Amino acid sequence: MSLIKELLEAFAEGFAPDPYLTITEWADKYRQLPRGASSEAGQYSSARMPYLREIMDELSPQSPTQQVKVIKGTQLGFTEVANNVVMYYMDIVPTSQLMILPNEQLVKDHSNRKLTPSLRAMPKLAKKISGGKNRDDIGAIFEKIYPGGMLKLAWAGSPANFRSLSCRVVVLDDVDGFPMDADGEGNPLDLGKKRTDSFGISRKIYINSTPTEEGESNIEHEFEDSDQRHYYMPCPHCGEFVRFEFEHFKFEYDKEKYELLGDVQFACYKCGSLIDEHHKTEMLANGKWIPHNEGHIHRGYRLPAYYSPLGFVTWNEIVREFLEAKRVMKRGDIRKMKVWVNTRDARVFEEEMDKPEVGNLEERKEEYGAEVPDGVKVICAGVDTQDDRFEVEVVGYGYGMESWSIDYAIINGDPNLLDTRQRLDAYLKRTFTKKDGTKFKIYATAVDTGGHRAKAVYAFCRPRTARRVFAIKGATSVDAPFVNMRSSKQNIGKVSLFSIGVNAGKDDIYANLAIKEPGPGYMHFPDKPIYNKEYFDQLTAEKRDKKTRRWVKYRSRNEAIDCRNYANAALALAGIDESVLERVKHIGVVLVKKEAKKLKKSSKNIKKGWLNGWKQK
Repeated sequence: MSLIKELLEAFAEGFAPDPYLTITEWADKYRQLPRGASSEAGQYSSARMPYLREIMDELSPQSPTQQVKVIKGTQLGFTEVANNVVMYYMDIVPTSQLMILPNEQLVKDHSNRKLTPSLRAMPKLAKKISGGKNRDDIGAIFEKIYPGGMLKLAWAGSPANFRSLSCRVVVLDDVDGFPMDADGEGNPLDLGKKRTDSFGISRKIYINSTPTEEGESNIEHEFEDSDQRHYYMPCPHCGEFVRFEFEHFKFEYDKEKYELLGDVQFACYKCGSLIDEHHKTEMLANGKWIPHNEGHIHRGYRLPAYYSPLGFVTWNEIVREFLEAKRVMKRGDIRKMKVWVNTRDARVFEEEMDKPEVGNLEERKEEYGAEVPDGVKVICAGVDTQDDRFEVEVVGYGYGMESWSIDYAIINGDPNLLDTRQRLDAYLKRTFTKKDGTKFKIYATAVDTGGHRAKAVYAFCRPRTARRVFAIKGATSVDAPFVNMRSSKQNIGKVSLFSIGVNAGKDDIYANLAIKEPGPGYMHFPDKPIYNKEYFDQLTAEKRDKKTRRWVKYRSRNEAIDCRNYANAALALAGIDESVLERVKHIGVVLVKKEAKKLKKSSKNIKKGWLNGWKQK
């Protein structure tokens, strides 16, 4: 009889309704924020960010809502919402779950630095997770298996990681970092949603992201397909409900230096009273979400960074960032403003994405007074490989990634021929001189593997690894990072081959070309005959397709922009970024014998960077 009783109890338990405890209630009772992984370690409290309560409650099994979509700024607590969701469904309502992030590295970082430390901070929950490879592991990096279910962590660029899964809960995090098409299988956001099909009305889909560009933002589309809620709070002066939007913030600033003068205040648009930031805590506590598209079946929420609680990012900081972005925009550089609009104002950035407006670049040509201008700290080269020639550009880089084109060469001849490669090698061994006599070697070179001439490029690069001559290949994904520091030797030449996100690189080049005044990011060109109309036509030979987001040629030749892209890649592959260029005097100089002998005797100088050819300040 006892066995029958146990079976009946188990059967009844299977049909019992989900417990009353919501995700918010569970988090306030059980969730522990780990030290090192959270800015405020210890017991989680939804009172700190009350605007998150409704969102977590709608993701709870008691709510009929199936999809929750959040377009957000930064420093608002949404990373922990995702963790609260998946841990709640591990602990209280065990089921199958899937979390998708933009790429594999972000998955590893989230699993190792956020999720696993959070589980470790809650031993009772951690004990439910099946062990990993080591005794101290709490599940594997990409899987957390527990009684009644499993959490799979996957990345958007590889649908094979989640194609066959069927999950009740799907978290799609930072979806504007997802590619529009993954391996020809379609949008991974839509593929992720479909993993819940078999769960019908009990499914839960949580989608969140900061937005990107108009017409290209996944989260913008998702938010529009929702009831579009905004967080309203009572004004501490008149009691009317208002929401934080940038147009209602009041501040004064120095219009020449773009420096903030005094504190930022919010002007109530109902009574006109000025509200200091210290009122924000009380306002948030009494706020409520109000839909602007009432009646839609999906819940959507928009929250800019102005709502960030005290102790996180302040209104003064947000406005200072805005003023800095505005100052830089005067020079034609829109990148800081784009980041500000996306991450602080939680809106898409509206930009014309056809052929960029860069003005008459030939008018920029200038006399340097020497081969290498004074601002240059290192020079690199980019090599474009054609069937009948190599084309090379040598570029100097300085503070703030300001750059100077130094020389452009065309080395005619089939790259398959040894003589052609020897002439390329001789060119890359050249030295270039500053006005004060300082001689520079090319510190790093990136060589395009060139399709039909790939084998020849492998043969050229392999014995020159010590000179930082890198073999590169363009990545197929439009969303690939500019440089992937992990090389592959899976090629006929067994040479380290690096993948380059050419699309991302061209984003930066065209943004820099739009900068109108010398300074960070600005591109200089020498007054040399080879920097002629044909060169500048090649440099601006592409426009961006609004649908695919790819840069595409609208004229037959574009070698100049490819060479510049590859030179920039060489700089990155050599490990040189803006922070390095800030702290060194110059890199890759040619040392006289007497000076070199002194350096060999000085281990102190070697430790400071001489071994790599760096001359420190």
